[in-house]
Amino acid sequence: MNIGIDLDGVLTNYRQFAIEQGQKYCRENNKGQLVNPEAYYMKDMYNWDEKTDYDFWIKNIFSYATENPAIQGASENTKKLKEDGHTIFIITARKFATPDDNCKEEIREKMKTTVKEWLAKNEIEYDYIIFSSEDKSKNIIENDIDVMIEDSPNNVKRLSKLTKIICMDLPYNKGIENDNIYRCYNWNEIYDKILEINKK
Repeated sequence: MNIGIDLDGVLTNYRQFAIEQGQKYCRENNKGQLVNPEAYYMKDMYNWDEKTDYDFWIKNIFSYATENPAIQGASENTKKLKEDGHTIFIITARKFATPDDNCKEEIREKMKTTVKEWLAKNEIEYDYIIFSSEDKSKNIIENDIDVMIEDSPNNVKRLSKLTKIICMDLPYNKGIENDNIYRCYNWNEIYDKILEINKK
């Protein structure tokens, strides 16, 4: 099968970083406080305006991109998926890595390189990497993705109309259900669910 894997929230612990570093940023810069810990976007977590959100990320994105460890089980299970003969596509809308982002080209290229270095450092197996816009529908269709592993509530809903979705269970995607969505709580469960889907 062709398996799509999101990066932030699926391979990295995005939510933990957003809560810990977001609160630190609020304290140090007098930028409000955590008002909605179950929100997906940081601007909704902290009720930030667009400029504050941008300022936070431009200051913190590269420390996040280099230091945030892989989620437990991601390395072992991507290796097993490769050994089983699947083709793996990392499909990520990583901030400051796509033409949609309001940043200089050299920042985008640095981010792309940083992502690839992080994947290698954390021994995440894959065949292709796609730096996507937030809506990954085009990537799913063009690459004939059979299963997409995703956490974004918008993408879980949107992409489930196109392919099977394994939803990495997190507070911000609770309650999103349909026949094409399979909810998993860790990478061992994800691997087992892919085995089950493949047998069908």
